[in-house]
Amino acid sequence: MSHAPKNCAPGLEALWPLVGKWHTEGAQLASPLGPASPFVAVETFEWLDGGHFLVHRLDGRFGKQSTACIEIMGKNANGLFAQTFYNDGNVSTWKLAERGQQLVLTGSWPSDSRDAFQIRYTMTVTDLGNTLEGKWEYAREGQSFETFLEARATKALPLPNTSIG
Repeated sequence: MSHAPKNCAPGLEALWPLVGKWHTEGAQLASPLGPASPFVAVETFEWLDGGHFLVHRLDGRFGKQSTACIEIMGKNANGLFAQTFYNDGNVSTWKLAERGQQLVLTGSWPSDSRDAFQIRYTMTVTDLGNTLEGKWEYAREGQSFETFLEARATKALPLPNTSIG
């Protein structure tokens, strides 16, 4: 994998701002999805060779609870999508939509339950592409969305291209 292939597949250009390493901090609010807790993570987004899929890795903590996932983003006949594999064994499939400087991810948790929550994640690219502002929201069928997690990711600066010795 490489952080910067020369090209990505047509239709994936909206994912370009995500490429790189990010330091993420935020807060989970008390909700049916979990207790209030701080959230910290390191995230990376890298193109799979060929430019058809973007691979997202997250390693972090909700309070003292570790969390991790691997996510594959791409495009199929229905548009942009993401499939996420969590460290607790769960798997989620999401739809992605581009709205100006925002990417909006929608789906449900857990995806195989009749008691599933509808989930919406809105990510806004700011600060000339160096900051991602994120808001996760949930709703039960027929109810309004409520925020359960807010986070801010700052892009890590690349190391200088120098050699030692």
